[in-house]
Amino acid sequence: MTRTLLSLSTLLLLSSASAKTEVTFLYGLGGELGKAVESMVADFNAAQGDVTVRTEFGNNYEGVVQKALAGIAAGQPAADILHLEVAYVPRLAASGALVDVSDLPGFKKSFDAFWGVFRAQVSRPDKAVYSMPWNNSNPVMYFNPVLLKKAGLSAPPRTYPELREAAKKITAATGVPAIALSSFPWVLEGAIWSNGGEMVKGGRLALDQPAAREVITQWAGFFRDGSAVLQGPNTNADFAAGKVAMVMNSVATRPSYKASVPFKFGTAPLPFFKKPVVPVGGATLAISKNIPADRQKAAWAFITWLSQPEQQFKWIKMSNYVPITLTTANLPAFKKYIATDRGLGVGIQQLPYSRPRPSTTGYVQGTQEIIKSLDKIFVQNAPIDATLKDLVERTAPLFKDTQ
Repeated sequence: MTRTLLSLSTLLLLSSASAKTEVTFLYGLGGELGKAVESMVADFNAAQGDVTVRTEFGNNYEGVVQKALAGIAAGQPAADILHLEVAYVPRLAASGALVDVSDLPGFKKSFDAFWGVFRAQVSRPDKAVYSMPWNNSNPVMYFNPVLLKKAGLSAPPRTYPELREAAKKITAATGVPAIALSSFPWVLEGAIWSNGGEMVKGGRLALDQPAAREVITQWAGFFRDGSAVLQGPNTNADFAAGKVAMVMNSVATRPSYKASVPFKFGTAPLPFFKKPVVPVGGATLAISKNIPADRQKAAWAFITWLSQPEQQFKWIKMSNYVPITLTTANLPAFKKYIATDRGLGVGIQQLPYSRPRPSTTGYVQGTQEIIKSLDKIFVQNAPIDATLKDLVERTAPLFKDTQ
């Protein structure tokens, strides 16, 4: 009996020691990109025997954040690994819900391998790092070459003044809007930076300042002469149907366009005013703080695996996100891959002049107010100066703690 009990105890200990650590991953990408996420997780689970990652789809980035906040309120993390759009990280970090990954083994080696713009994107003033880059992107211009050709254009415009003139020609020649412009300020950020302006300056929104006002005034001109439409839920379908000639969207929109657009579309760099500047976006991976140490360790193993050059390359081929490390960009296989189609390399070509998006709490909270004001200007022909002045004054309390 004693020998039997000892044998049973030994088996239980061995079973416990060899059991995989299971972690949950709450992510926010759907469609073709969601399939790519699931593929990467399946590859990780098959590649090693220590960790099993279980996925949960949060519907979108906002859905992930809402579940994360609900978990914080309930005292129970929504998941071990959180897929967070970069602008949401400071808010969750301030609540004490995220692990400072700079304290984890191998952090410096992984972190130093990232492009400088992505290191800047996740670094905080106190030197803490609460998330790691993963699916990072920048916006590019997708265009319908047939519609441009009808307007006598052999190539897409490179600057905003050129775009202004080209848009008039395209609309006149084709009868469809030349471009879809968004009131969500991601692309606008790049336009304003390229004109020497800032989105936030001196502890307030700076959209009423001359450089920003000039950009917004020119964008409003597209709408007022009928050469632009407001970008919205139907824009991608309209682009596929030839109902709009140009769209500025994420590099990661490419897989969706490849699956839905019936013509050979072109991809060009984002237009600029005085000099090229492009905002980077996308999402990062964070680890919930209030989980057992073994799950934190397992989550970190998954995150660092995803940043390995070979895994990055696999991910990029499915998603068209930009490489987060220079090592990935220098892989011979990657260089050969982007040479197969001129549009594949546009995102990486823009990285040397990219900037992180503003991510202060005030800016994140004020984004909806920016959208409302731009909608009024673009769609309702509201007076530009007065609307921007009202926007800055209305959002001032949100920036009281911003330097």
